[in-house]
Amino acid sequence: MKRKGVSTSLIRSNEEHLHLLPMAGLYELTFFRARALEKVLTFLRERNASFGVHLPFVFRYSKVHPLPTSLLESERLDTFEVNLFASLFSRQIGAEYVVVHFPTAHQRENWLEDKTILKGCLEHLVKLNEILPVRIENVYMNDRFHNSQDYNWLCFETNAKLCVDVGHLLIDSQIYGFDPVRFIDNVSTHVAEFHIYYADWETYRRCHHAPWGESRDFLRVLDFLRDFDADFVIEPSNDCVEGLEKLLDYWEGL
Repeated sequence: MKRKGVSTSLIRSNEEHLHLLPMAGLYELTFFRARALEKVLTFLRERNASFGVHLPFVFRYSKVHPLPTSLLESERLDTFEVNLFASLFSRQIGAEYVVVHFPTAHQRENWLEDKTILKGCLEHLVKLNEILPVRIENVYMNDRFHNSQDYNWLCFETNAKLCVDVGHLLIDSQIYGFDPVRFIDNVSTHVAEFHIYYADWETYRRCHHAPWGESRDFLRVLDFLRDFDADFVIEPSNDCVEGLEKLLDYWEGL
């Protein structure tokens, strides 16, 4: 079933701006402060909307970003602990699913050399998936784990689904020289969701999640996605608004 959703990244998780979000049947909650929770849940009830949670939600990692494949055990365990607490809490408040990043972004080291790292990650993802359905989001710039075969294998081993982040995918396709459309086609049987926004390496540094871009690969990806039965969640940030109307037009036309 195709559903259209909105990430609260559009308002940078500012609960005072919830009313500005487009109407949708699905919202994906990002990194709110704990004190905003009641206002967020009231908003969801008023809009009669389903919701998923992007970990860590109202919790926080010690290093800001998740580091599931860090060479330091303490950083991996911190990521796992926060994910676990956030998933249990998400289930308690009625979330439908959780989105979790894997592996660590911006990682050059060969973390796969240490077999205990991958073993621990697999066990962690399986445990999370027993709490709520897990959607693994592809990250960017992990030199040892970024192709479609990697993610197909991971989903098979953990029984999790994929959230294909289009922006991250475009960056990796630029860095590692693969076709983003072919990547999506290869992982299609595991896809539950798409995060839709534009990125290339320069734009990402300037805008984080830009709503739109005119690159050939971005437009090819958007065209290819149209026939998928998945959740289409727009995930622009509010620091760059140019192109937002084009993104909304695409999303509304799905």
